[in-house]
Amino acid sequence: MLKFLKFTGNTTDTDLLSTSSKTTNDSSITVNRILITNTHDSNELTVDRLYIDDTTNEYDIIANVKIPVGASLLLDEDIVSTGIDFIKQKNKFQLKLTTTGSANCALIIK
Repeated sequence: MLKFLKFTGNTTDTDLLSTSSKTTNDSSITVNRILITNTHDSNELTVDRLYIDDTTNEYDIIANVKIPVGASLLLDEDIVSTGIDFIKQKNKFQLKLTTTGSANCALIIK
């Protein structure tokens, strides 16, 4: 799976990836890396939360991370896939993002 997303300005609980019927043996959703890039030319991007919501609980992957102008943050398989594998045991989940700083960002989810 490869997904490209772009956002202008702040995001609030934006759904990046979701499923309504997951089972542990279903491999249709695999996330190994997430690249978050600040594409704004003057504002710092703050990732308030990148988190997993299973409709009962929320699990932060990262929180309050600042990404300077022109920089990227790579979350590799050690960080991302562990969280996704854990939550796959639930029936439903959503990967969500909240940002501030009035900065634009681009995401690649692989």
